[in-house]
Amino acid sequence: MGFFSLGLINIIGAGPVGLHCGTLLAEEGFEVTIFEEHQTVGRPVQCAGLISRSGIEELGVELGNSVINEVKGAKIFSPNGESLTIQRPSTVAYVVDRFLFDQMFYKKAKRLGCEIKTDCKLIDIRAKLNDNSSLFLQNKGRGELIKSKITIGADGANSVVRHSVFPGVLEKEFVHAIQIRAEGKFNPDLVEMHFGDFAPGFFAWVVPESKRVARIGLAVSLGLNAGNSMKQFLEQKQFSIRTLSKSSALIPISPPLKEISSGNILLVGDAAGHTKATTGGGIVFGLRATEVCADTIANHLKHQHSLDAYSKNMQGINKELNLHWKLHSYIQAMKPGQFNSMLLKAKNAGIEEFLQEHGDMDRPSSFMKKVLFKPKMWGLLPAVIRTM
Repeated sequence: MGFFSLGLINIIGAGPVGLHCGTLLAEEGFEVTIFEEHQTVGRPVQCAGLISRSGIEELGVELGNSVINEVKGAKIFSPNGESLTIQRPSTVAYVVDRFLFDQMFYKKAKRLGCEIKTDCKLIDIRAKLNDNSSLFLQNKGRGELIKSKITIGADGANSVVRHSVFPGVLEKEFVHAIQIRAEGKFNPDLVEMHFGDFAPGFFAWVVPESKRVARIGLAVSLGLNAGNSMKQFLEQKQFSIRTLSKSSALIPISPPLKEISSGNILLVGDAAGHTKATTGGGIVFGLRATEVCADTIANHLKHQHSLDAYSKNMQGINKELNLHWKLHSYIQAMKPGQFNSMLLKAKNAGIEEFLQEHGDMDRPSSFMKKVLFKPKMWGLLPAVIRTM
């Protein structure tokens, strides 16, 4: 058993959320150590890598050479194959190389003085000693005990921090996702979303990297076989592809957690369920939540503000996450025939043109209220009201 000296702030997880949090706190002058269970930051890749342009620009994050495609919209398919297309003349989202994207955050965190320890897995948060946490980690097979003034759990959907400190929270609110990277023929301008019995509890997607390569995936409710569902989806849609690689992951699909701090321990990102239940995307909201988390900690250390303020400070972000959850729940409660009917009704009401003008893939509240001012859309009001 080895012992480190007291660390001021320890972050578990060196994904974009953990690294960005470390960067923000290092910029404030705090000592930060980030622990990553894998040997290489950014590996393995477990994400579709689709990021909204408006969201990433609002955050002020430069994507650099991580961008491999720019998409202009989406095509949504109902269970019977009916579709609607939402497309703009300019870029609405970026498809990124997740390894290069993560490495960009890693290099910035290192440059600003964060200590980053790879191949170092949190086993348990053993106890609280005075105002400090006691973290037990396994570093290359060797146990190490670390005392931590503040601990941040940014360790993903299957968070050890959450399991240790918030037992029973977010244990079943997941979908199991499987994704392949494949060669074929694809429309590089449009993401596809496919709803049907091949993806119970969620949907299938096609995220193009180019005309020749795309990320094809789906997610299903926990307990179902995602591999069999993927096979059914590919056969039903008759894709002519060659699989290049395959990955799988858990995605939190839940309303935002009300309590995301306990004493000197805080959760952020996928560990806290900061994902859009409509799409499973967690990058933009995770990074937004990180800024709230870092600001709360800075105010605590500099001005003695309570860390309990973290949950309250998240209310604005939680409002949008909660609406994503309600939209997801409304759609998943529909029977196939109801979904087909709704999509056709929306298409006839001019939803494609409406969303091309007002749509925001991160903030549904920004356009849902605008339905009230579009007479052609009034037929959709019952659905909007039930969701909101």
